Amino acid sequence: MAAPEGALGERRASILKAIVSHYVTSGEPVGSKTLVEGYQLGVSPATVRNEMGALEEAGYIFQPHTSAGRIPTDAGYRYFVDSGIQPLRLPANEARKIQRFFGEPRYELEDALRQTASLLSGITDHAAVVFAPALERSVVRHVELVPLAGSRAMVVLVTNTGRVENHIVGVPESVDEVQLDRAAEMLNRLVVDEPLDTAPDKIAAAHDNFPLELRDVVDQVGRALQDDLKQHDAERMFLDGTSNIVHEEKFADLETVRQVIGALEHRRLLLEVLADALSINVVSVRIGRENSLEEMQACSVVTARYGTEEQPLGSLGVVGPTRMDYRRTISAVHEVASNLGRMLSGLGI
Repeated sequence: MAAPEGALGERRASILKAIVSHYVTSGEPVGSKTLVEGYQLGVSPATVRNEMGALEEAGYIFQPHTSAGRIPTDAGYRYFVDSGIQPLRLPANEARKIQRFFGEPRYELEDALRQTASLLSGITDHAAVVFAPALERSVVRHVELVPLAGSRAMVVLVTNTGRVENHIVGVPESVDEVQLDRAAEMLNRLVVDEPLDTAPDKIAAAHDNFPLELRDVVDQVGRALQDDLKQHDAERMFLDGTSNIVHEEKFADLETVRQVIGALEHRRLLLEVLADALSINVVSVRIGRENSLEEMQACSVVTARYGTEEQPLGSLGVVGPTRMDYRRTISAVHEVASNLGRMLSGLGI
């Protein structure tokens, strides 16, 4: 919810916004003279100094060291984000890049999500993460049994999302390739177009309909599908752009960079960061200490869900320093999430 201008007063709010804009761009603490010369504030340097003193006392800015200018606090960035900043129209080349990416047919869902993370990271110059749709939303498209040496077979499962899963199962020595083909044919009649979360139960219910010599194999196929559903959520996350953190000059020190990279590599932490986005139908911004995870408190995290309003499929986000270009990052996250949702809707997901 946008903070009202009256919360600070129009003049003080304008000065705070100028401080945030200048610091995000330059990385240098800003003083009253710079603000008067670079921004049309319509007041004297003395007035700006007085207002900056009031903003510092209220906790919106602080002085990193004596004789320096001021820089925003987390509260200053929060006011800037919530004060009705207008979404930025992405540069034409970046808008075209997004349109081209999502305009191409993409039937391998996991590859598309991996590339979406790369696209978002490239546009924002921050680390980006995409959380895949829940596996149970998938529909079985094909099951194949491929004979292997040593009384084994490979179960190949293909879903409507382009996901391909392989599992090795044991096969009785008495079962030959023709019988495996027959088992696969019967399984396909049974579970093709069936939601993945109900397919194992459907196979179990039809257990007695299969020839006696194939029942053990069929039971193993059912268990293999069940195993797919039990996969850890973190295995369905796609992270790109961690190297951007290394090259960020917007973090305070190298130890902070190491801490952020460690958090990004801990996929369970990332899952927690993205979880709340699924319940919010707008772009969400968490700044610094607003992140409950201590490892992420040097960062700002911009997230959005994708899918439809009635049926969110997943979420995506960007992780960067608190000194980020919020307007541009929010716009990029929104645009990518909207296009990804439309693409998946077009694939029937």
